[in-house]
Amino acid sequence: MTMRKKRTISIQHPQLVRFRNALREEIFRSKLVEMGRLLNEGKGLEPTESSADMEKVKVLNDKQDKLASAWKESLCTCSLCGSRTSDMTFNTCLEGWFCVECYKEHQAFYKAKAEKGEIWTSEDGIPSTKWWP
Repeated sequence: MTMRKKRTISIQHPQLVRFRNALREEIFRSKLVEMGRLLNEGKGLEPTESSADMEKVKVLNDKQDKLASAWKESLCTCSLCGSRTSDMTFNTCLEGWFCVECYKEHQAFYKAKAEKGEIWTSEDGIPSTKWWP
């Protein structure tokens, strides 16, 4: 997903907040069920015994990794704290969704670093710090 501007999705109405949280919880449960299914499918496979088992284990691990990264990158959860019940903000530089509280903390951190002169801009215009390019 590529966005050019910061976006905050904020819901005020209590019924919509409950609906959003319930939907996120259901998606989370579905992710857990699928991860459990993938783990059960991998039980009994011995990747050292045959190349067929090794290939199956690779495929299952890839599926688990994709599912976990899709969840982590989704609007359903904060990339830092893992909150599933907060309003979310998209950070264009980090290309991820953060709860409003974590986003504000990140902003405060970068502002403090900029005031101290510890943030520099690379050739492509992306702000960075001297200790984390």
